[in-house]
Amino acid sequence: MKEIQKKEIRDDQTEKADAALSYIPFLCFISFFKSDLTDFAKRHAKQGMILLLIEVVALFFLIDIVSKIFWSVILIACGIIALMGIAKSLSGKEMKIPIIGYIFDKYEI
Repeated sequence: MKEIQKKEIRDDQTEKADAALSYIPFLCFISFFKSDLTDFAKRHAKQGMILLLIEVVALFFLIDIVSKIFWSVILIACGIIALMGIAKSLSGKEMKIPIIGYIFDKYEI
């Protein structure tokens, strides 16, 4: 019963801020590990974490000169998706990142 009351007390702006924070590299851990996240913010947090993982892998592979252009495109795409995620979460709308969003819906984290 306390959990239900806690979620009702949460401010809509706080929920949106938690969701938007999920898409900022390394700050996504703050949203991901909060105990009072709503389902809306949890979905954004999951997607933000996988986006961070992709960004870190892309940065790692930038060392190889041959793949520099390919990974640069991946990083730009991740940045665009992150900006879209921030905009959607601040407007209170759901967003599923293609492929990534569907994978994380299948698994409970």
